[in-house]
Amino acid sequence: MRGFLNIRYRRTALAVASLFFGGGALADDESIFFSDLPVVASVSRLPQKLSEAPGAVTVIDREMIRASGVRNFADLLRLVPGFQVTSPNQDSAVVAYHGLSNEEYTPRVQVLIDGRSQYSPLFKSGVNWNLLPVVLENIERVEVIRGSNTVAYGSNAFLGVVNIITQDASQTRGWMVAARNGNASVQDETLRWGGKAGSADVRMTYHQLGDSGFRKMFDGSLGWFDPHDSRHSKVFDLRVDAPLTDRDELQVTLSHAEDISQYGRPSSLGDPFRDLSQSSTSLGAEWRRILGGGEEIKLRYAHVEDWASAAYLENVSYKTPTGTGVSYFYPNNGGGKSKVDELEFQHLMVPSAQTRFIWGLVAKTSAVSSPYQFSSNDWMRRSSYRGFANIEWHPREAWAFNLGGSYEHDTIVGEIFDPRASVSYHLTPDHSLRFIASRAHRTPGLYEAYGNSQKAPAGATYPLDRTYLGVPGLKAERIDTLELGYLGELKPARASLDVRLFHERIPNRIQILPYALPASTPDDRDDTRVGGSNIANFPYGRADGAFNQEKVVIQGYEYQLRWQPFETTRILYNHAYIRTYADLIDPLMVADTVANLPKISRQTTESAPRNSQSAMIIQRLPYDIEASVMYYKSGWMRWLRNSYTSPYERVDWRLAKSFSLMGTRAELAYTSQMANHAIEGRRNTRIANEMHWLSLRLDF
Repeated sequence: MRGFLNIRYRRTALAVASLFFGGGALADDESIFFSDLPVVASVSRLPQKLSEAPGAVTVIDREMIRASGVRNFADLLRLVPGFQVTSPNQDSAVVAYHGLSNEEYTPRVQVLIDGRSQYSPLFKSGVNWNLLPVVLENIERVEVIRGSNTVAYGSNAFLGVVNIITQDASQTRGWMVAARNGNASVQDETLRWGGKAGSADVRMTYHQLGDSGFRKMFDGSLGWFDPHDSRHSKVFDLRVDAPLTDRDELQVTLSHAEDISQYGRPSSLGDPFRDLSQSSTSLGAEWRRILGGGEEIKLRYAHVEDWASAAYLENVSYKTPTGTGVSYFYPNNGGGKSKVDELEFQHLMVPSAQTRFIWGLVAKTSAVSSPYQFSSNDWMRRSSYRGFANIEWHPREAWAFNLGGSYEHDTIVGEIFDPRASVSYHLTPDHSLRFIASRAHRTPGLYEAYGNSQKAPAGATYPLDRTYLGVPGLKAERIDTLELGYLGELKPARASLDVRLFHERIPNRIQILPYALPASTPDDRDDTRVGGSNIANFPYGRADGAFNQEKVVIQGYEYQLRWQPFETTRILYNHAYIRTYADLIDPLMVADTVANLPKISRQTTESAPRNSQSAMIIQRLPYDIEASVMYYKSGWMRWLRNSYTSPYERVDWRLAKSFSLMGTRAELAYTSQMANHAIEGRRNTRIANEMHWLSLRLDF
């Protein structure tokens, strides 16, 4: 859509094209990179026209990021059809695409920053959005793949991929200073410098964020009260882009993110006031060589270390199997540490004018030490090795075929093969249809497979309360997807329309459920063993464990409309309709009451709203003033099994004025979030109120 991509984006796309196609191919395909629809590189790892990529993609560019006024990255994903995001407080955001959201972190959507995965073994093989080591002002664009893509990015790109692409260091010269201040104790600062060090381009960024979180929480004994809920985080980011020769370049990155969040309830012995401290440090290097004729190789290495601590004394009370009541203080600490090393090789070739081929190898090792998760200080380890490939073939001008596959060996679940086939047909140069069939897997995390959480008095082994115990034989989740899409560029109306119809089938979803403990690992807590419940007796107690226990089908449609009726106006509208069906494979395995069993699959079927919508309008006004309004609407849904969130409509708005101050470019903006009414959080007992702040940015 004309005007939707800024000039720098188009020049960047052209530069990418020159690397991948070589001189002759570029001349033939130059129109690709100056077309109104963007070029994306995240779906198959090949730069492709959006109409020929083997997947539906939403692109969020720098203008949208700025106009949205968001303070944290997760909030941006509200602008993507089918995505739901919890309201901001001290908890890491829960981000769900097509539901399946009953987890503490986000385990089914792969998140990448310049190619590096944000999955952490410490945070239960999910994404801790509070430790995302990226500053919004440094993001060039975000490519969100709506649908499975394990072919390109491995076993955890189960439902989708969020690829965050930051600006080249050469694009951020000079100093940038920005600050926000508002209600709810909002106080954010950003400092960035970009320049040269010899022939290398360097960018250094420091960012800190702070607020007081939710202001309303409900507790049965306390009623409504202001919770212990503040959050303070910091990010340091360094990027160096260095040309080595006329064919070689090296990129080095170093980042550190830390977060301190408050938890607890007034006068509570089981949930006392405390701080959760956590951090993530990463070092990465990427070498790229252009071989000519469109051929390129790339080698990337990343090392990540995560850490968390939240030590406190938890009051635990229950009855033992003999009926004796016990009460003790358990030294609880849900933290730990983890390490990840990943090495990736990638090779792109252009065998002919009609064919491009990319393949690669990835080796990854992970280790986590967490006494809370494993009842041991020992390191739990896993490794995986993966090969992937994708071929793009254009037998005729109107046809584009993509065939790809990924083969992975994982030390937890063994071998996995994930294929994908897609065909795109151009009805006209501006209107295309695509059909995709794919299979993807999600490997269980170390905690799901081997977790062993238990509580006992300090220095004692009795009485013992087992809360989680991994069950042998856990398999990778599988999803089979059929997708039909339409992408149209409506040039007379200066608009584009992207429609996706999907059918996603998961025959073995992993659920964490209570089960009867075996005689070899009994516990000392369970009222089912002393006649205090209507659950059938379990002689050795019960605990939670992960099982491939649910059959799930997700189907529906989603679309996004982008429209630029005038040069000064941009409009985005998204809508998603999602219908989910779920059944337990073996209900008799679940150690729970008959009344509670329906809640398990009901949480799955209601984990995505039937209908959800989002809209954005950006309007440039005279005197260098820009106004933007964001609208989000969602139906009734469940984030958790025993809680729900009501339907809501949310309105955010931003008004900004650009000006020059003594030769310095400046922007003053006022932003309001949840301006129409308060919004429920992950539970209907947590309320996020209106937030508003004033921000100032200086570039010099």
